[in-house]
Amino acid sequence: MADALRALQADARAIKAAVHAEDTSKASIEIVQKQLNAGQVNQLAVLNAQQTYLTAAIIRVQTEANRLSDTAALCIALGGGWPVGCTTPVWRECAMGDAPVPIATSKTQ
Repeated sequence: MADALRALQADARAIKAAVHAEDTSKASIEIVQKQLNAGQVNQLAVLNAQQTYLTAAIIRVQTEANRLSDTAALCIALGGGWPVGCTTPVWRECAMGDAPVPIATSKTQ
């Protein structure tokens, strides 16, 4: 349970950093757009700023997904149960769909 709590604390810091990066890159787009309108930069600079913003947005979403996964892991650590179809001791593998799929065997009589 302590590991799950530490993971949530780390996730909170990561989300804060990801949101800051996203906000900063969005402000950068606005600055570069103004520079484009003033003729100081070309369209490629705007596209680069947009790419940076979109990358930051993806990272923020991934960070939030990690936090949700770690929150579910904490619930399980507190006795919330284990996913029925999970065959691995690593809950994140089940939650993220990376767990090995059990091979169905048919019994012949």
